[in-house]
Amino acid sequence: MSPAAAVILALIVSTSFVGPDAGVRPATPHFEPWIDTSDREEVLAAYRAAFDREIPALDWTGTAEQCQAGDSSDALRRETLVRISWYRAMAGVPADVIEDPLLSDKAQAAALMMSVEGELTHHPESDFACFSAAGQQAAANSNLYLGRTGPSAIDGYIEDPGDRNIDVGHRSTILHPPTGIMGIGHVAGSGDRYPANALWVFDDDVFARDYQTREPERFVAWPPRGFVPARVVYPRWSFALQEADFTDAVVTMTTDAGEDVPLEVVARISKDGEIPSSVLVWEPDVGDLSRGVDRAFTITIANVVAAATPTAGDEVIEIGRAADPGGGPRSTYVYRVVVIDDIGNSSPLAGLLAPISDATSELVGVARLSP
Repeated sequence: MSPAAAVILALIVSTSFVGPDAGVRPATPHFEPWIDTSDREEVLAAYRAAFDREIPALDWTGTAEQCQAGDSSDALRRETLVRISWYRAMAGVPADVIEDPLLSDKAQAAALMMSVEGELTHHPESDFACFSAAGQQAAANSNLYLGRTGPSAIDGYIEDPGDRNIDVGHRSTILHPPTGIMGIGHVAGSGDRYPANALWVFDDDVFARDYQTREPERFVAWPPRGFVPARVVYPRWSFALQEADFTDAVVTMTTDAGEDVPLEVVARISKDGEIPSSVLVWEPDVGDLSRGVDRAFTITIANVVAAATPTAGDEVIEIGRAADPGGGPRSTYVYRVVVIDDIGNSSPLAGLLAPISDATSELVGVARLSP
């Protein structure tokens, strides 16, 4: 068994908790800092260990009629954290995110409000269905999903489909490197009332600058550098870098055969001092990735005004730096993504990650947080 697979399997029996109700809350996932995406077999083993799993029942204890937020099963929240940790480990950011039960209680209240109202907003008013101050606070600090719960909701946040989500803010908050604590709220649906998820993503460390990443240049990309299973390569590709200016950035993609990949840049978010971080988002025409063979793409992102010179330990990394008459250094970032399709359609994993852009699923534009 590869080290990554062993680590992921060890998640299930980990016993670290936070908060006053620690004894009844789900086990905290524990990863090594991240997955080595340069190792194809390690990536595949980690993927299978994390995804080829039974999704636990929600077992919601609340009631919509009486506006009781209740709780979801420990097992489902645990699996939700496993999925979050896997995506973070693949992206090369610290994966040992833990659940704060107090934040989860507030996230439950927000999920209930969204489910009963049948609408998503980060700023619910007092006339919102099942309104509560705790739910209002959570709505302003959470990713919100109507139509999915559990690990499936996390897949949806990472895909981030829809016209309101071209800045992939849900993806960016989940993959934000300094974040170490989240809250999880799940509410079951009934009849024409959709299930809902609220994922509290803004902890006290979101503005910290002292954090580690696998990539020495400190960027966070999805899909990340290295080997990536085809089923988690979503239509929107992104490149996030804290406080970078992507106004004049140029993105190109080429295949190993030297062919240019057509693409459209759909978002250039250049925010100084806000969370989520600055991000560049594009939609490439990569064709069918499910061919049973590896397909490699080289991504070049040029003309980026970086906030600071990236470092690896004490070593300064020069990455295409040139004089910038606008007042900042210009940088070029080059990395390679190898899409692997090692899981055939007959696999039990087939269909687990179908695109979530359908009539019964809805994501609201992500909230931004300023200090």
